[in-house]
Amino acid sequence: MAEISKKQSFHHRNLKLVLQQIINYAPISRIDIARNLKMNKSSITALYNEIEQKGYLKEIGIGKASKVGGRKPILVAFNEKYGYTISVDLGYKHLHIMANYLNGHDFYYQRIKNHNSNIHDILKTVDSQINLIAQKEKTQHGLLGIAFSIHGIVDQTQIVNSPFLDMKNIDLQKRYFEKYQVPVLLENEANLAAIFEHDFNNQENKANLLCVSIHKGIGAGIILNQQIYRGYRGAAGEIGRMLVSSSNQTKIEDICSEDAVVERLKSLKNNNNLERSDLVKLATQDDSDVQTILQEFIRGIAKILVNVSVSLAPEEIYLSSPLLEELPALFAKIKACTEKLGLIPRLYLIGNSNYATLLGASSLIIHHVLQLDNYNLKFHYQ
Repeated sequence: MAEISKKQSFHHRNLKLVLQQIINYAPISRIDIARNLKMNKSSITALYNEIEQKGYLKEIGIGKASKVGGRKPILVAFNEKYGYTISVDLGYKHLHIMANYLNGHDFYYQRIKNHNSNIHDILKTVDSQINLIAQKEKTQHGLLGIAFSIHGIVDQTQIVNSPFLDMKNIDLQKRYFEKYQVPVLLENEANLAAIFEHDFNNQENKANLLCVSIHKGIGAGIILNQQIYRGYRGAAGEIGRMLVSSSNQTKIEDICSEDAVVERLKSLKNNNNLERSDLVKLATQDDSDVQTILQEFIRGIAKILVNVSVSLAPEEIYLSSPLLEELPALFAKIKACTEKLGLIPRLYLIGNSNYATLLGASSLIIHHVLQLDNYNLKFHYQ
């Protein structure tokens, strides 16, 4: 029995390796898969046929014959019509939802303003969007999995802390699994942004990446040795809680988060109706109050990046921030400041951060649906 189990385990591993090759290197032929995996052609053919029977493959053309001649190989890719996944970002002001085929390509995206922060109302909108997607897109197996982006701490299937959105003790994983009978994953949004950079934009296959997310709070997604690092009970990366002053318990996100910057502007202008868009407008007008606020923001973020870099030694660091997207000159100043402070890793700004988070969520749930959780997959977005 032990020998049979070992043989089955070896077979399943080889199946996953072949599927990984098809996802990562399509269009690809059987001969290329055999060459890449250093396996004989007959073994690859058996594995290939099994994957084809599952409905994962589609033929997309004919490749070139080898230099010694022979039949031209058939090129295949992953069959995007096999099924799809849905990713949901539960933001405080906006709900973002995306649907993706299992090759990572998205075919649906909506950004919906939350008219209030009541989680019950937000989830009703999520349900209506899921039903709408099911009506619009017909695939062989329909919805195969759902992933939620959480602006807080997540420990496996449970939300440990949601500081910006009251979850009212709703068990999201249980609710959506029972409703749709598909796998449901929850993950921190900064972790998902890091997964996006690793799985969609990491052409050089770097193993250690850091993504710092600057929204209502400040968090970090950490990838170490090709895997997301969550720490004890999912609390790794809560860098916004670093203390600036121990005497009054001031945290770095009390000064440098997007909300903190806007709140400071409200105080200086004595206007509680101001929002990020107002700050951006005043920044372009060289408003003196805004310039003072942003200088403090630049110095604070630069110090965070240097300190975290010293601790984790990433190969690259990415910033995910709507504020920096609207004020790209601000990113340039942060980059210059970090260089003066001795930051070694290269620093990048993620464009369209909300979209990136959803793509990271799609990668997470696709890995899970295909039972490739610990396999390195490379996706491309359109």
